[in-house]
Amino acid sequence: MATTTKKMQLGLLLMAIALPGLPAWAGEVGDVAKQNTISAPQAELSWMSGGIGDDARDEMRKTGEAYSVHVVFSDRQGAYLASVPFSVTKMNGRELYSGVSTGPLLYLKLPPGSFMIAAKFDGTWHKQRIQSSNSENPARVSFVSYGN
Repeated sequence: MATTTKKMQLGLLLMAIALPGLPAWAGEVGDVAKQNTISAPQAELSWMSGGIGDDARDEMRKTGEAYSVHVVFSDRQGAYLASVPFSVTKMNGRELYSGVSTGPLLYLKLPPGSFMIAAKFDGTWHKQRIQSSNSENPARVSFVSYGN
């Protein structure tokens, strides 16, 4: 019986030591999930996606001034969409980049000109033509899911 009591006391002591650290660890995981994604430096097309959570959205808006195209993915009620496959092509059909936007905001650095941006949601690719000029006056594009 003394051994059982000692085991219980040891177990309680270990829990008392471990439990205070759990909220901090959980917070770190949440912070990692909210980070924005930036293209590799050597990529032909520079982009940034994310905006999940207030801090990530605010960070994107602050750095968004450097991007010439701002894309938003949402549903018809205004709820944001994430993990949206997208592609950017020149008007001649040559694909510049394809990837997945990790959050509802996607910012692209495109040179001045016309481009086609496509996004896949509701099981279909949706396309929009955009005219990029410069980052001082970014082109704004919204893709809206109607839940088909």
